[in-house]
Amino acid sequence: MSQVTIPGLIPQKDGSFAIYVEVPRGACPEASDLKALAEMMEELKCKVHLTTAQKFLILDLTEETGKKALDIISKTNLYAKTALDLSQPRVCVGKPYCKLALQETFPLAQELMDKLAREPIARKIKVAVAGCPASCSWANMVDVGFVGVKSGFQVYIGGHGGARPNIGENMGKITCSDEAVELVRRIAILFRENVKKKSRLDRVIKKIGLEEFKKEVGL
Repeated sequence: MSQVTIPGLIPQKDGSFAIYVEVPRGACPEASDLKALAEMMEELKCKVHLTTAQKFLILDLTEETGKKALDIISKTNLYAKTALDLSQPRVCVGKPYCKLALQETFPLAQELMDKLAREPIARKIKVAVAGCPASCSWANMVDVGFVGVKSGFQVYIGGHGGARPNIGENMGKITCSDEAVELVRRIAILFRENVKKKSRLDRVIKKIGLEEFKKEVGL
């Protein structure tokens, strides 16, 4: 199989191609976006898979249909993931929808998406926002998670899933979205300085030491 260098087209094991489509806040902005995806499925004979990271994964594409799919997606409110970057936060619905929620989640998730999602990064840092300690978005099990409490968001650092899962450590609290954005930005910079190819944040913390990590990111 020849090497494809088109940003956004991901070679698959069976020789086909896929596209990750980001969905800001985990909520489709417009009905027209879903209609565009449905029409794309019919025209290009592709599948749409809902990932655990709240993305659409477009499957069964060829190089030719993949280019067409990227063009279709570019005309919607959705985003085709084309580079190694921070990507969209995973998020639960929060207030006012969930009866357990203590905080709104969509505004913080949108702020993180708008200001940080295209920040270049080595693999990988995952971010999540939850409206309460039930943490339906697994915000206590990702690299940087914000868990809603009555007076703001508790910050959980260093969690991840995988074969050897790790629960994030509660490292303090933020009270506004600006604090969250700046914290994630500082963590991204530190991660980029310490990772060349692939790692997770808990390994970086072990490498440089917890106290040094807190000092570097302002915790």
